Amino acid sequence: METPPDELEFVRLMRTRSHAEGGVFRTHTGDLGVFEPEAAQKINALNYGDLTLPDKLADLLRGRTSDPVSWREVRAAWLPQMRRLSDAESVAKLAARMGDLLEARLDRPLDLVWMAQEVCTQALIPVVVAGLSAAETARIVRDQHLKLARLLSIEPLRETFWEELRAIWIQVGAGSAVRRELRGRAKGRRPRQADLTDPIVDLLPSLGLDRAIDAVTAVLTAIAGPPGAAAACMLYELSRRPDWAERLTTELESIPVEELYGAATRVAPVTHRFVKETLRMWSPPLFLTRSARTDLQLEQASLKTGERYFVSPYLIHHDPKHWKDPDTFDPDRWLATAPHGPCSGAAYVPFGWAPTTCIGAGLGTTQLILLCHFMCTRYRIQVLEPEAVRMMLAAVALPVNFRGTLTRR
Repeated sequence: METPPDELEFVRLMRTRSHAEGGVFRTHTGDLGVFEPEAAQKINALNYGDLTLPDKLADLLRGRTSDPVSWREVRAAWLPQMRRLSDAESVAKLAARMGDLLEARLDRPLDLVWMAQEVCTQALIPVVVAGLSAAETARIVRDQHLKLARLLSIEPLRETFWEELRAIWIQVGAGSAVRRELRGRAKGRRPRQADLTDPIVDLLPSLGLDRAIDAVTAVLTAIAGPPGAAAACMLYELSRRPDWAERLTTELESIPVEELYGAATRVAPVTHRFVKETLRMWSPPLFLTRSARTDLQLEQASLKTGERYFVSPYLIHHDPKHWKDPDTFDPDRWLATAPHGPCSGAAYVPFGWAPTTCIGAGLGTTQLILLCHFMCTRYRIQVLEPEAVRMMLAAVALPVNFRGTLTRR
């Protein structure tokens, strides 16, 4: 059994109570903890099965109700585009952006957590909204940096009034960049692009501009944190497991990076197992807090509208009822013949539960495999103080004191 990470008291308490009480129980605040896989799957489906978007801002200001638009319509428009954004040509462009971002960070002291965040997040921005000017991209990057600073802070940030005002101003600037892009494409002043913003342009008549902006900025928020957090944890595991780093290098150095485009999970099975195990061990975020949108009934408990519940991929992925030796990092548990895995279905949910599963799950996995390829064939990380690095459970699993340099092989 491996040394456990530093755990927040809340995480430790929830883990203990979940094991003792069957995975569904009331917390000391009266909220419902739902950490049993099938129950978590069911409550998410019940709560979001009929999710509709809020009224348009213009209608709210005028005291009237907008025509309802289901979130499923937005997802249905995104999914075909997401498949196109996962093809070989699009993945090649993603890899090129990642390579450029890594090159810009060579041979200088780095916070490796921030490096992973910046490389993953900034490489994904054109997937969400392409064709932005350098100034517009900078506005979105500033907003994402602000969100990341909050996410990666071990202690709660105590912001002054002026800091909070500045944060709002930065957020407005990012939203304005998205607004100009949507309007420009709708009016023919800007070209249509192969990105997730383009299907939203076609939905503008039913969505309205403010809801369209919210849809795009929601995805920009989603890529500012979880992908980079998973990448930082993957670099952490690579840095402390020379045996696995060697296995990945042996596999990946014989595979030209071009062969990964559109086929990463198939042509690099060892690397894919390593990525899947990283996502099982350290799925971000650790906890998700949700409010009941309607009265909800489970076999074990009920919730009234407005009451809160928690779900946690992390606790489900570390539940010994569903995983043998769950705190042991072992990518080979994903072999079909492994005696202690794999577990699947509702007990493996690194990208969430339907109907709100991350639409970028496939591309996100591919991006992590591409990062492994870069780190095992083109670059290497030299950790400054390996003995000082540890894993901390905060808002996300966070390698602490993870500093070093990135050099070419």
